[in-house]
Amino acid sequence: MKRDTEKRDAEIVELIHKNSIRLLAELGVEILWDDARELLQKNGVRVEGKRAYFTEKQVMDALDAATKEFTIYARNSKYNVNMNTEDLYMTPGYGSPFICEADGTLRSATLDDFLKLAVIVQESDEFAINGGILAQPSDIAAEISAEAMVYATICRSDKTLFTVCGGAVQAENIVKMSQVIFGEDITNIPCTINLISPMSPLILTQNTLESMEVYARNGQPLAICPASMAGATGPISVIGNVSLSNAEFLASNTYAQMVRPGTPVIYAFAATVSDMANMQVYNSNPGFLKLAKYGALMSKKYGLPCRSGGGMADAPGFTAQAGVESAMNMFESFSQKANLMMHATGSVLSFNAVSYEKFILDIETYTRMMYYFGETPMDEDALAFDAVKEAVEEESGTFITLDHTYERCRIDPWYPQVSVHKKTDEAPDQALLQSIQKRLHTLLEGYQRPELTEQQRAALDDIMRGIGMKEEDIARV
Repeated sequence: MKRDTEKRDAEIVELIHKNSIRLLAELGVEILWDDARELLQKNGVRVEGKRAYFTEKQVMDALDAATKEFTIYARNSKYNVNMNTEDLYMTPGYGSPFICEADGTLRSATLDDFLKLAVIVQESDEFAINGGILAQPSDIAAEISAEAMVYATICRSDKTLFTVCGGAVQAENIVKMSQVIFGEDITNIPCTINLISPMSPLILTQNTLESMEVYARNGQPLAICPASMAGATGPISVIGNVSLSNAEFLASNTYAQMVRPGTPVIYAFAATVSDMANMQVYNSNPGFLKLAKYGALMSKKYGLPCRSGGGMADAPGFTAQAGVESAMNMFESFSQKANLMMHATGSVLSFNAVSYEKFILDIETYTRMMYYFGETPMDEDALAFDAVKEAVEEESGTFITLDHTYERCRIDPWYPQVSVHKKTDEAPDQALLQSIQKRLHTLLEGYQRPELTEQQRAALDDIMRGIGMKEEDIARV
């Protein structure tokens, strides 16, 4: 049965690839920036009006040119990310404008929420990557919010930096901030992860193209993230929707490699599903997981590191439904051997809100998956023959007092950070909530701000003053 499934999946992958090439060759991609169309034409791409038409050779040559394994450097080298097709790294929730309180109340996120979430990520050993739109701060002007979030992350964390997408101006400012930390020339020092989002169906906007140009020119990795919604911005059928998103990825990468051959790339596939009853995004159901599965298989065909699944939930708050949905999505990421697991923690209400409580519980779910999918020791000590012999010969029948148990009790079993494993006097959900809040308090109280030199902090502050950030907000960061 497994072989039959693998054979059928291999056939589907080839069909998707061929269909994507057909879309690019016959329908083309709308390129909404004159400079990009000119560059494509110079490199032999057929351009008619605003549409560019790509051949399979152009697409495959660009895939060959892309750097597929690379190190993304953090300010603290212990958090360097070795992006490849084997290792898995997670990032927190991304893009939520609201905070969902434990009782389900929604409120607009603020800069203080962003800072608090950045601290939680910094203090949690499970993360090597920090940043992105941890929560969209409503009290920061929209035109500078991308830079403000990156600035806040750099100041609060020394982990690998996930940036915030915008246009050329925002990208240039983010590059300047990176140069403050890593030096004037960062073209050979990948030090950011930059989310690039094509528009479905088959459109690359000027903001997207300009951002790609800035980051590629500066040697920074692109997480190219096509996200067609089945039934809304993409075909409702699984392989049709995957084909569309895959075509958008291939076109985006081809442009990036023409800007700078060797640009590091992550296949950040994010096709999702529409709830046809209300046309909202629907990213915690088996249909979404099937899309994610074939996205992961396409990345493996091309030899690229991939983003897949995550810890997302459509549930409207911190509920049992949210836990089930999050665990289901996370399991897909592990089982398909994803390499970048976005939206891993805190996401509820279909990207729209972040829950502090779910954020903490999702970290624990991640540790469960790491233990389950991790390698099982198979040495002589793990076989435990001598331990069994000792228990039998001593006629105790117990392993509690054995040295073997004492020496391995922090290695073999998995222990929870917050899950409750005892009878409680209060309602079970209240006991869990109290445990989570205790863990949250511990993380926040234990935070120590990573060092920045006075010159670095002053240079970052000057960049933010130059684009109009208020002095009181700079002081809050």
